[in-house]
Amino acid sequence: MAKLVLVACGTAIATATVVASKVKEIMKANKIPGKVVQCKAFEVKSKVNYQKYDLIVSTTMVSGETTIEGRRVVGNDKVTILGGIPFLSGRGMEELKEEIVKSLKE
Repeated sequence: MAKLVLVACGTAIATATVVASKVKEIMKANKIPGKVVQCKAFEVKSKVNYQKYDLIVSTTMVSGETTIEGRRVVGNDKVTILGGIPFLSGRGMEELKEEIVKSLKE
């Protein structure tokens, strides 16, 4: 089943493009079919309440975000949010890759 991933940053331009590219690479390498969509962080809450996303990767806090059992989530379906900063800094990148694969294969 194809997965839908939302990548968010402050302006949905440069940073989101870098992160979206990394997420696409991970999905391809792990044979996870799907699509990656970019948006601004303030758009996330409205997007997840109108479209079914499987995962969100964000480089900043998103509107409507909350924490449940130590997990960042947003929206009526409580979509998991993973922090995308490791793709920019290089620190923690392998762990983030593993989390993305795990989340999308569940």
